[in-house]
Amino acid sequence: MEQKEKGARANANAASTRERIVEAAFALFAERGYHAVSVRDIAAAVGIKDASLYNHFPSKQAIFDAIVSGALDRMRRFFGERRIMFDVGDDAGPYEDLGAEGLRAMVLPSFRYFFEDPYLVRLRRLLVVSQFESEEAGRVYRLVFVEQPMALQRTIFEHLMVTGEFAADDAAQMAVEFQGVPFLLMHAGLSWEQAEPRLVAHLERFARAHTVAGRGIRKGERA
Repeated sequence: MEQKEKGARANANAASTRERIVEAAFALFAERGYHAVSVRDIAAAVGIKDASLYNHFPSKQAIFDAIVSGALDRMRRFFGERRIMFDVGDDAGPYEDLGAEGLRAMVLPSFRYFFEDPYLVRLRRLLVVSQFESEEAGRVYRLVFVEQPMALQRTIFEHLMVTGEFAADDAAQMAVEFQGVPFLLMHAGLSWEQAEPRLVAHLERFARAHTVAGRGIRKGERA
């Protein structure tokens, strides 16, 4: 029993140290950029020796991967709890009968999350700083803030065209239009309070332009 307790404490300590390494590296990467931070810098911030850090991660890249994985897991939980699509294979059913008010109620919380979640804000800062010096940072940046959102939006819009809520259109181009405004406001450094009224206006205008009801067309009729 005593041996098991010692093992459990050792595992807990190792997990705690691993978390501290990730947190320290995350802060340093976001401030200086990926390449400007060394393993020695990270170890010093945690208060351990370089060699001890390698007991938890085989490389600096592995620490970066853990940061990204943690961010994606947090996003997946957030979206899943609110029945907002996170992967293109997720159920698009909750988006049926989505008019202007429904679009705002469903999508606005996800926009707010990107503006306000401290972890995601810091991830964006890290990737913006590092994207031109790290191919992997650039890939993750495009995935999280451009490619995945637009892929999800395209899937949602295609679904809403099938259900008759949205008029037939180019779903991929609609996704560019839809994502462009929040992306611009986010990277302009606006706070959520500053961005929210602009995003609400954007969502309402988008719904008027693309929903069948907004275009004054009844289901079953052709424009």
